[in-house]
Order: sequence, then C-alpha cells, then structure tokens
Amino acid sequence: MRFASPGLLWLLLLVPVLGAGMFLAARRRRRLLERFAAGAGHASRFLGEVSPHVRIAKALLLLLAVAAGVLAAARPQWGTRLETVNRKGLDVVLAVDTSQSMAARDVAPDRLGQARHAAASLVDRLGGDRVALVTFAGQASLACPLTLDQEAVKILLDALDVEIVPVAGTALADALRVGTQAFGPSPSGGAMRGRALVLFTDGEDHEGGVEEMAKSLRTSGIALYAVGCGTQRGAPIPVSSGEGASEYKKDAENRIVTTRLDESLLEKLALETGGSYFRATPAEMEVEEIAKSVSGMEASEAGTVLKTLYEERYQVPLAVALAALVGEMLIADRKRRRR
Repeated sequence: MRFASPGLLWLLLLVPVLGAGMFLAARRRRRLLERFAAGAGHASRFLGEVSPHVRIAKALLLLLAVAAGVLAAARPQWGTRLETVNRKGLDVVLAVDTSQSMAARDVAPDRLGQARHAAASLVDRLGGDRVALVTFAGQASLACPLTLDQEAVKILLDALDVEIVPVAGTALADALRVGTQAFGPSPSGGAMRGRALVLFTDGEDHEGGVEEMAKSLRTSGIALYAVGCGTQRGAPIPVSSGEGASEYKKDAENRIVTTRLDESLLEKLALETGGSYFRATPAEMEVEEIAKSVSGMEASEAGTVLKTLYEERYQVPLAVALAALVGEMLIADRKRRRR
C-alpha cells in the first residue's frame, strides 16, 4: 500500500491531541457542574442523567472519524494496472564542455560552473520532455541517454568536473557527433521533428571537422543552440599541482596560457545549422530564450509507453469516517428512565 499524499499523514498526530483536549474538557465540565450544584454529592444527581460509557464511546467514534478522514485525504492506494500512453514531446540533448579551459575563472564561479547551472536551469524549464547529457573534452561520451528522469540528469550535471574526461583537448566535432547519435535513428519518412542540441562551451576546438558535422545536423533536422561560456578578455587556466596548490597552465616557453571565448566559431556553427548563438550571462536570459524557442518546436510522436497506475482506495477510510460520524450523532448519551 502507498499514499498519494503521504505528507498529510502528519495530521494523524492531531488525533491524540484532540483526545487529550476532549478528556480535559470533560473534567472541566464536571468541576463546573460540581461548583454549580454546591458539591460533588449534589452533582451526582445531574451526572446520573447521562451514561459515562456512552459518552466515552461517542468520543472514540469522533476520534475514529477524524483519523479515517485524514487517511482518506492522504489517498491510500493499493493494486496496480498498466495503461498504454501515446507520448508526444521534445528530445533535448545537452552537450557540456569539460575540457581544462572550462576551469578558467573569467566568469563566476568558473566556466564549467556557469555551464552546469545554466544547463540545470534549462532542464527545469523543459517540463516533461526527454533529456540526454553528453560530456566532451578530447573525446565525447554519452553520460546519460534520453530519459524522462530530469532529476537524474541534474544530479549528473552537478557532478561534472574538468577531469571527468581523461583525454585532454576539445573535440567539438566529436561532441556534435555523439549528440546526434543520442537522438537515435531518424524515421524512414524523413527528419524527426522536435529535436534540439544545446551546446555549452567556450568555443575552443583542437580537432577540426566541425563544418562537416554542422551539415549533418542541418540534414537531420536538429536545432542547434550554442551557449558561449567565458569572456573575450580571457583568463589563465588553473591546474592542480601534486601538493594540492593551484598553479596555471604554461606553454613550452614557460609562459602562462590564456584562454578566451571563441564566439566566431560558435556563431558560424549556429548560422550553418540554422540555430542560434547566445553568450552565457549571470541572469541566464539566454536560458529563457532557448526554453521559449524549444517549447515552440513541433512535438513529435515518441511512441507508446506503459504507465503504471495505482488504484485509488480512499473510499474505504472515507466510508469509515462517515459511518463513525453518523454513529456519534445517532447515539444518545442520556440514560433511559424506567417507568
């Protein structure tokens, strides 16, 4: 058995409180009656008019009604059935750059932190759409396939780090390839509708081949949204030394390497794929724009899924509560006099 609203079960704690209140009210009523009758001896004449056992039974019925009413409000459920549901929705793949340059702190807290937060904010705005996660540095990998469990995607986003991909570098084309594969095969009738690839990166690319992948995205009907993380002023790349101290990456001539946001590549990529480019901002207005654009896409038929539905059984405790209330009202606490 389960409850659809288990939080309401905390109201059951009020039942003993209500019982204690009824007990104290009965004692106070007895003391007031004794004061009115000028002593306990005279009060017994009035107390003999009612049955104390019946009053206790009426109080217990009232408490039972309250407890059963709370259980009914919590909606107990037991027994399941399977129902076939035709799902329509959008498929969104998030590709997050985890290369060393994303550790630069020209934005707060750093580029990767900004990308993680923006991606999580976008997931919150997607509603019931399926989401996948791709991470890439020197190579790309599918961290999470398309799923409706958006909380799981957010947990994976929170765990991203610049050292999560062991191969150094930035393979932007490989990220686009793995992101395209994450959608699955296109139907034979043409390009699938309702597919978007959102790229969070600083635009650095060390492998090439981006132009060919851009053509593939456009052919597949995948809308590309590129989000640039960082600034054109740039910043050095922090690296961890063996003693845990922070240093900066240096080139062969022992000069500190500065990484800068390459907006030209991202703008060109968005233009060739018919998508849009945005620079990441602290207010995350770009996330709002992407969410609006994605929500305006035509949803595609994503097949049928089996949904488990639980049978509602709130009628049982509700019937008990009503019966207890009716019983409490019908039972008279006055003693019947013998003729």
